[in-house]
Amino acid sequence: MKLLQDIWDGILNLTKLLVIPDWGALIALLPVFMAVVVIVFFIGRVLQLRRLGPRRRRPGRITPVTPQGIHMPGPTLAPFFAAIGSFLLFLGLVWGGPILVLGLIVLLLGLLYWGREALTEYDHVAGDHPRLPAIVHEGPPPGVHMPGPSFRPFLASLGVAVLFAGLVFGGWVLAVGLVFTIVSLLGWLNDARKEYRHVVRADTTGHLENEPPPGWPKTLMTTFAILLVASVALTTGWFPPRSASGGTAGPGGSAAPSGGPGGSGGPGAGGITLVASGIKFDLKTLTAPADKPFTIHFENQDKQIPHDVDILDASGKKVVDDKDFPGPEAKDYAIPPLTAGTYKFECSIHPAQMNGQLTVGG
Repeated sequence: MKLLQDIWDGILNLTKLLVIPDWGALIALLPVFMAVVVIVFFIGRVLQLRRLGPRRRRPGRITPVTPQGIHMPGPTLAPFFAAIGSFLLFLGLVWGGPILVLGLIVLLLGLLYWGREALTEYDHVAGDHPRLPAIVHEGPPPGVHMPGPSFRPFLASLGVAVLFAGLVFGGWVLAVGLVFTIVSLLGWLNDARKEYRHVVRADTTGHLENEPPPGWPKTLMTTFAILLVASVALTTGWFPPRSASGGTAGPGGSAAPSGGPGGSGGPGAGGITLVASGIKFDLKTLTAPADKPFTIHFENQDKQIPHDVDILDASGKKVVDDKDFPGPEAKDYAIPPLTAGTYKFECSIHPAQMNGQLTVGG
């Protein structure tokens, strides 16, 4: 009976990994997965080329010659440099450290090299061909509908950029980016609806009217700028103002301390103090008594970034799964009795950057 129970527990644990995976660990391993895919692809290509033999029975391929008056850009290594820089940049976003700076430098150098080659080609083409007079058309021919200029793509791009920034920093920035993206897309849909109505009306009147050029969206851009500045101020903690102790000033001008009798104060007897700052723990090794409950006083000093402290046994199974919370804030985690041995503690949100060893007993 115990064997069947162990098999059933193993099936449940395997199903839990598939249904509720550890997204932080999967994201941290994303560069490794990509590297494995690239290595397998190159190995497959090499094996495929090794099996190819001299099967050509006709004369070799004739090198094509560009016709006179047509410019064909030559080969360049700039896309490879830019791709390498992008790979190192995204790798640095996961692992941090000098890889991020190296990726940014390689990407900028690759783009500058690419731009220099493009300017050289443009100068070559402009020098070979005389300048022709520009032909300006007054408008589309009768019966041809041409959509007018629109600011909607530009506004939607701004909204999406702020939306992705909100996915990183969270808080009010995410809400402002989401609202502005929705407003831009709804306006774009309204413009398309107006154009469609003009086309339908032209089927009966025989005259197709084009929408007038739109004016600058000053009101929308001003509102968006004010909301964006306010969201950044609220997310970073610039407003409302905080006292030196980290509390928010009340009506009397004094701030409530972060740790009080009913809040998260310092560690009690036999407690452990652990601080998170800059997406890392201040300690890499902790010790605790065996077979006795203890307390971890956890201080999260990263603003608007959630952290927690989970404890895993030697097999990687979580024996303590605490609730994460954003900083700046402090909480006391009550840890149940643990048997003597070596454990791993980590932040479930950032397991690759925030982890250490917990020794229980001895």
